[in-house]
Amino acid sequence: MTFVRGTFLSRLSDRSGQLVNKMLMAAMMLAVALCGSANAAEQQFGAFGPEGSRMREQLWILPSGEEGRSLRATVFRPEDEASEPNKKYPLVVINHGTDEATRLAVAMPVYYWLSRWFVERGYVVVLPQRRGHGATGGALSESIGSCQQPNHYASGNIAADDIAATVNYMTQQPFIAQKATIVAGISTGGWASLALAARNLPQVQGVVNFAGGRGGHAYGRSNAICGKPELVAAAHKYGGTAREPSIWFYSENDSYFGPALAQELAQAWNGAGGNAEEHILPAYGNDGHSIADDRQGWDIWGPSLDAFLTKVRGGQLEVAAEHQPSSPPVETSAIATTGATR
Repeated sequence: MTFVRGTFLSRLSDRSGQLVNKMLMAAMMLAVALCGSANAAEQQFGAFGPEGSRMREQLWILPSGEEGRSLRATVFRPEDEASEPNKKYPLVVINHGTDEATRLAVAMPVYYWLSRWFVERGYVVVLPQRRGHGATGGALSESIGSCQQPNHYASGNIAADDIAATVNYMTQQPFIAQKATIVAGISTGGWASLALAARNLPQVQGVVNFAGGRGGHAYGRSNAICGKPELVAAAHKYGGTAREPSIWFYSENDSYFGPALAQELAQAWNGAGGNAEEHILPAYGNDGHSIADDRQGWDIWGPSLDAFLTKVRGGQLEVAAEHQPSSPPVETSAIATTGATR
């Protein structure tokens, strides 16, 4: 079995609102119980429980890429939305990595600083927890093959099924703009986002890939990839149909998907007709695979991502004045720091 590190920013309690978060936790547990026993026709999707104090944080239940299974998701919304009930907001879907060893024990994905970056630019943020992870639970459908014979193409497509279901459902909500969605992902979530890009969903304007890939840290070794030729070939195949613009961020000291591999993937993608703008960032922290984890990352990838969003949106991007969070973010968990992800 092979592992690639993921970057979960996990949080189950809001330090400034313990009562609200007890209600959120109770709502999530009830949602798991109710939805787990219901068939697809009986499942109730949408918001579940009250909003929290941090960026209007709320649990949602979403359809998945498989009939009869649902996803748990975290949703963040701009504060001004409550005062403008008829306004439609752009959407960003942020897709998590995969920690094989603890995938069923992880909390809901939050990626606080990345989510906040988008909320301050007027986006509604949804972070679906894909099949086989955390509260969503079940088998890890997106893991196909072995290190000796991986199927990175099929694995990415199965994960992309959950992303597509999320996009299709969320863009039907009355407060979401129909054709102003950005799909972003980290690690295996970045790879899944690239697989989604190959489908050219009409709602999606662009794709953001943070350190995306599969099969890294083969047999526990840095810069070793399970099925590197297959990974590059899959990128070429995805790029052959992807026509949405994408922006890719990799770091010089990413021990999972280093700059040489990142450049091979981008060349394969663009060589097949895709449209990827790649950025190799300076060394970041102890391991550049975590470039989306904290506030410092804003200064490194933020300007390029701002320019990309302005381009795909076709106009000026409005950024809210920076403010102190209503509650401090929980530090990266031990799982996020030490866990390996496929």
